[in-house]
Amino acid sequence: MRTKALERTRFVNYRGRADEFFRGMLDEAWAERYNAAALLGIHAAIALSDAVAIHQVGKRAADDQHLSAVRLLEIVCQGAGIDSRGAMRLGEIVSGKNDLAYSDRYVATDTDQVQRIRRNVERFFTWAYRNFGFLGPEPAQGG
Repeated sequence: MRTKALERTRFVNYRGRADEFFRGMLDEAWAERYNAAALLGIHAAIALSDAVAIHQVGKRAADDQHLSAVRLLEIVCQGAGIDSRGAMRLGEIVSGKNDLAYSDRYVATDTDQVQRIRRNVERFFTWAYRNFGFLGPEPAQGG
C-alpha cells in the first residue's frame, strides 16, 4: 500500500476539498450533467477518506487506482473501533471510476450506474460524518 505522510492538521484541506466536490456533485446532477456529477462524487469520497486517514494516522493513500485508500480506511476503522462498512462503500464508489472516466461510453442520461454512485457517495458522507466527529457538520445536501 502506497501512502504519503502529512501533518495531521492538513486534514482540513482534504475535508474542504471533499465538501466542495460533494456540493459540485449535487449541482451537476441538478443541471443534468451526470458524468460530471458522478466523477465529482467519486473524488469527494476519495478526498473525505483522505481527510479521515490524515487526521487519524497522519497519512493518506497515494496510488492511482485508489485501492490503497480503501485499505487505509479499513485500517483506520479497525484502530478506532468503527464499523468498516464505510470502507466497503468507498470501494464500491471508486470501482466505477475508470469505466466512467475513461471508457468510450458516454452517459447522457441519469442511469442506474450514476445514480448508484451518487447515492453511495451521500451514504459514505453520512457514515463518515457520524463516525468521525472531528470532521464537523456534514455539508448541506441540496442543488
